[in-house]
Amino acid sequence: MTWKERLRKLELSKQWDDAIQFMQSVIRDYTDDVDAYICMNYLLMNLLVEEDHDRNKSDYYEMLAKKYFNESYAKFSNSAEYLFFTGTTAVMSEWYFGIDVADYERMLEKAMTLDPDNPLYKRTYYINLDEKIASDKEKMTQYAHITLAKNSPIQQQLETKGAVGEYILGLMTNWSLHLLGNDLYKK
Repeated sequence: MTWKERLRKLELSKQWDDAIQFMQSVIRDYTDDVDAYICMNYLLMNLLVEEDHDRNKSDYYEMLAKKYFNESYAKFSNSAEYLFFTGTTAVMSEWYFGIDVADYERMLEKAMTLDPDNPLYKRTYYINLDEKIASDKEKMTQYAHITLAKNSPIQQQLETKGAVGEYILGLMTNWSLHLLGNDLYKK
């Protein structure tokens, strides 16, 4: 079983403290593994924002979120992959990472700048267009169709990321369905 598979089992069974301890050991063993930090950042943010957890441990989890964000940002601030996934995770409640909206927006923009041809990172560009410049509907519509297509390159990239990939795919699917009209892709 890979570390990602083990983490996923712990997350699904809501064994949060075990998942955190496990990821701490993964990070100690694989100090340069960007996925380990992406998964830890998401685990902590998701726990703080979305999951039922022991509220007496919230300060501890928040401290860990800042620690692992700061540590990972120092290592991977020039990695498009890291910037995209961590910037998207930060959207949930950026203050837990000790940053603000402008910081995560810069992370997402830099990911797109570093790897402009990556279809996943184009998400930021098109969602921002949707919010700011609705005149480029054709490009946004094409992107929404790519997002929803079976075996799309976007879905393939996200499938390798565990819970954070599922979270982002959910965001992208909802945006695409909203843009295209839900009736187009009902199953």
